[in-house]
Amino acid sequence: MASRRQLKKNIQIVTSELLNYSYVNCFIYNKLTIEQLYEIMQKVAILNNDFLDRANHPDGTDNPKIVKVYYARLITEFNTQVEAACGEIEKMMNTKKS
Repeated sequence: MASRRQLKKNIQIVTSELLNYSYVNCFIYNKLTIEQLYEIMQKVAILNNDFLDRANHPDGTDNPKIVKVYYARLITEFNTQVEAACGEIEKMMNTKKS
C-alpha cells in the first residue's frame, strides 16, 4: 500500500464507477428501474462510507506489522464487496420490472 490517502482515493474511484455504471444502465439503456437504482445507490454509499471509515481508523497503530495486515485485509474485503455489488447489479439488470 502506498499511502492511506491513495487507498481512500481508490475507494472513492471504484464506488463512483459503480454508481456511474448503474446510472448508465438505468437512464441510457433502461435496464434498471428508478427503484432499483435507488437501492444500488444506498448500498454503494454504505459501502463507500464504511470502507473510508475503516481506512481512516486502523487497528494497532503502534505496531507496523499489524497495520500492514489490517490494510491488506481491508483491501481484500473491499474487493469482495465490490464484486458482490457488481453481481447484484447484473442480477437486477436481468430481472428488470417494467
